[in-house]
Amino acid sequence: MKKLKKLFAVMLSLVMVLAMSMTSFAADKNTITISGKGLDAEGAGANYGQIIKENRGSTLGWQFASDNIANKFVEAWNNANDSQTTLDANGVIAQLIQLGVLESNNNENKNVEAGTINGSTNLSAALAAVTFAATNNLDLEEGADVSTTGKGLYIVTAHSNGYTYLPMAAYMNTNGDNVAVVAKGAKDQLNKKVADSGQSVAPGDEVSYTIDEEYLYIAPNANPKTFTITDKLTNGTFKENSVKVVLKNSINDETGTELTENDYDINNYANGTDLTVDFSNHYNSAYAGKIVVITYTAIAGEVTTEVPLTNHASSSNGTGKIVEVKPVSFKVIKVDKDNKDKKLPDAEFQIYKSANQGDTNAVELTLENKSTVYGIPVGNVIKTGANGEASVNNLDAQATYYVKETKAPNGYSLNDFAYQLTGADVKAAGTTTETEGKVTYTVQTYTYTNFADITVKDSKLSALPSTGGIGTTIFTIVGCGIMIAAAGLFFASRRKENR
Repeated sequence: MKKLKKLFAVMLSLVMVLAMSMTSFAADKNTITISGKGLDAEGAGANYGQIIKENRGSTLGWQFASDNIANKFVEAWNNANDSQTTLDANGVIAQLIQLGVLESNNNENKNVEAGTINGSTNLSAALAAVTFAATNNLDLEEGADVSTTGKGLYIVTAHSNGYTYLPMAAYMNTNGDNVAVVAKGAKDQLNKKVADSGQSVAPGDEVSYTIDEEYLYIAPNANPKTFTITDKLTNGTFKENSVKVVLKNSINDETGTELTENDYDINNYANGTDLTVDFSNHYNSAYAGKIVVITYTAIAGEVTTEVPLTNHASSSNGTGKIVEVKPVSFKVIKVDKDNKDKKLPDAEFQIYKSANQGDTNAVELTLENKSTVYGIPVGNVIKTGANGEASVNNLDAQATYYVKETKAPNGYSLNDFAYQLTGADVKAAGTTTETEGKVTYTVQTYTYTNFADITVKDSKLSALPSTGGIGTTIFTIVGCGIMIAAAGLFFASRRKENR
């Protein structure tokens, strides 16, 4: 029994030693991982490289990983200051320690946490200057084990189709804690949409548009900093004082912070066809990654089914969105009530857009079911041709219209009823892409259904009673002759009596 107890004690000791060894092995693995928007897409990836390494024999305990990295990093750091400084490598490392990016020893700079560093314009500029050092692959699932290169500051770069990322710093502290980096990136895609009520338009309609894009990440040492959003209208103009620029934390946020003239420049767009919102001279890195939302109103010109209202919105990141909205057409057919195959020319019709009683220029109309509606005349009177048809090609598929005859063809009575137009529709039909110059556009297309044809029937005027003929004329002449003869005999007899 004593031997068994000794054996169990030895085995327990071995298990404890093994467990401690496993913990030790796990602790020796120092891992940098990365996550962020766009990095779950196919083809996305990341790289890393050490730029400052541990050297406890030096004055500050750190040194740059190479002379080339030191030269580029220090130069960019100095140039990022308002008044250029001339710090050397140790001077920059001393500032990194002061910022809490690096530790001076194990017991100081406790504000430094694994994967978190204090932001600095100088640091961002310096990182952008040494991206060449990120030569090692950083596995997006497993991360990168940097236990062999050791403690220090690492640069991490990311790439994903359709995204722009700033280089990031990952600090492996003296405790060897694992580092989790969140990629600083924005989607390289400008989005634009038209209000649901504006997918079809008529001349003079006001149409609301929304543009949204992630506020770009631009390196502090980039010169110039360029971030502009533009839009160009074809067959329409921008409504005065209609542009509003808002910053949101997320595209799903219902509200945001309205930006002011201190955040962007804007051109004189009123009643014109070009809009430019320029953030370049007011670039604010604190906004990077948030959502810029621009709303405005356009006034449609003389649009037709062949000449739509078109917008070309684009960003300085090389992406854009084209939205094209159209009107639909309508045809009225005039026929003889008793012979539907007989088409009647020269009938005139007026189209009315639905309105409320009391609206300016509203006209009372009576439908065939004797109900009363109101409409405002739109466009000119249309007249049927030799084929008995008249048409228009500039009506809003999403509006309500009526048509009424205002002049009947010769020999026909006027139809007193108005008829409601029906059957028009508009639906989103997907997107395509096209490239114009340096901009790749996503093109939003719609399919349109025209208003159904309306046939209006007219009756012939009733025949009036005859007012004369050859028989009547003869009787009239004979009657007049008898009257004249009687008058003559009367006057002759009077003369005889007088004698």
